[in-house]
Parts: sequence; C-alpha cells; structure tokens
Amino acid sequence: MKVHFGIIGLGVIAGRFANVLKNAEGTALTAVASREMERSEKFAAEYGAAKAYDNYMDLIQDEEIDIIYVALTHNFHYEVVKKCIQNGKAVLCEKPFVTNEKDADELIELAREKQVLLMEAMWTRCIPTFQKAKEWIASGLIGKPQLIQAAFCFHFPFDKDHRLFNPDLAGGSLYDAGVYPLEFATGILGENPVTVNGIAHKCATGVDDFVVMNLGFQSGALASLSCGLNARVSQDAYVYGTEGHIIVYDFLGSHKCERYDGNNQLTERFEVDFEDGFIYEIMHICELFREKKSESPLIPLADTKACAGMFDTLTSQG
Repeated sequence: MKVHFGIIGLGVIAGRFANVLKNAEGTALTAVASREMERSEKFAAEYGAAKAYDNYMDLIQDEEIDIIYVALTHNFHYEVVKKCIQNGKAVLCEKPFVTNEKDADELIELAREKQVLLMEAMWTRCIPTFQKAKEWIASGLIGKPQLIQAAFCFHFPFDKDHRLFNPDLAGGSLYDAGVYPLEFATGILGENPVTVNGIAHKCATGVDDFVVMNLGFQSGALASLSCGLNARVSQDAYVYGTEGHIIVYDFLGSHKCERYDGNNQLTERFEVDFEDGFIYEIMHICELFREKKSESPLIPLADTKACAGMFDTLTSQG
C-alpha cells in the first residue's frame, strides 16, 4: 500500500523532508501547498509532487492524500493541524507541536475523537541509536539513571525579522531548539518530569536566545539541559547511572552510541549508517498509518503534551 503525503509550508525543513521522501519505499509526494502558487509549483517541480496548491484547505481536502506533513512556522501549527484533524487527515506536525499545553490538549482530544493518526515530528526518537540507548537503560545495564545532560545550541546571527528572533512567529531558542533536549530526556527515561525550572537570556526582540533547563523525575533522575541561538555547544548527550553511563554522540542525528561500565570502561558500542535520519520518522508513520494506529509508541501524545506544559512553565519563569 503506497502512502500519499501532502506538505503544507514549503521552507527549508519541508525541502529536506521531501528530498528524503523521494527515497522512502512505498510513499509518494502527492501535493504541496503554500500561500503563493509560484512557490508551490517550483517546490512541486523540484521534488516531484503531482499537485501544487496556493491554499492550505485545497490540500487538506484532497482525497488522494493520506498524511499531511505540517512544516509551517510554530505559530501556525495549532490552526492548521486542527483543520487537518477535522477533515480526517493523519498529521505529522513539525516540532514543536504547539507552544502551550492548552492547545496540545485540544488537538490531542480532537484527534482521539476523530480517530485520526497524530504525531509530532520528533525524528530523533526514531533513530536506531536512540532506541538502542533507551533499550540499554530499560534493561538496567547502567543501573538506575541519575543524570541526563543534553544541549542543542548553535550560532545564528541576530536578525530581528528572522523567524528565530521574531516573537510574532513564536521565535526563540526554547521552541526551536529546546524541544530536542527536552524530548530526548523524557524519551530516553520513558517518563515525564514532576519538577521543571530554568533561566533564560532574552535578546533585543524579547525572545529567549539561550535557556538552561533543569528537570526532576519521579524515578529520582535529574536532567540538565540547554538550548541557544548564539553559541555552539557539544551535541553529545550523556546518561549517567549508578553502574555506568551512556554517550549518544550528536544526539540529534546520532550514528553512534556507547555504553560504559562503572569503572569507565567501554563495554558496548552501537553504530548505524544512514544519509538522513528523517527516513526513520517517515517509515515509522507510514507503518502506523498502514496498521490504522492513531498514536506512535515512540513519540506518544502524552510526551508531546508534557513538552508543551514544560514550555508553559519555563516561559512563565521568565
């Protein structure tokens, strides 16, 4: 069964997704949509889409499309995802799913009511290295987890009009980058935090350009996480347990993870080769769709909702 995709929002991330989709077995890019026909037609020609629209609703109501990939800026996710669900379309929504828990709650309940597949595009959780590290932890191979360290920080020159710095487009490092270490921590442990606190530095437009976050879990584990737009920081993630630790190298698109014992001796290494980690996310949602599932076990909606709740808490702390 071939799964037919539509893409709404045709920026850089949509181009990356469409490029990977071309090589994903059993899939087709059926239609794309932006607010400008010229842009849509150019994108469709470049990535082999059968149809181009200049209206989102035309794509949403296209009966040939099975799954809609929403790749708009964060501020438009809620509105467009809601329309997709109301029209019975399965949705893969770029991260962050939404920017507050109220919106997350509403969309999740609507998807359950309509029995529609809904998944946040947290592609990093679908990569085999993440799954292997999680397996090691669940098997007790590093003992009881005590501390997680992860950061996604990069340097992007300040531009008040760019989406990253524009408050009207839900800019800021927390929404754009912080979602990754937050959902790494919750995913690798298999639980959501009971305490959340952080401190942020804000830039001239009023959005955060660097955030440090601390999480506490019922299990007793702690997480020290950060995100930022104005400094490059190592993207290797660490999980320390009572009897060893794990390193997930370049955790966003990891090709390698290692497990060390309590004496800091390497005991196991796992490596995987791939061109772009988006392929695992695409194949996963296609499998869910074919099996008529409404939720991903790798990216459960409870985690998506919890992340939106963490946004609420962290932004309220200033």
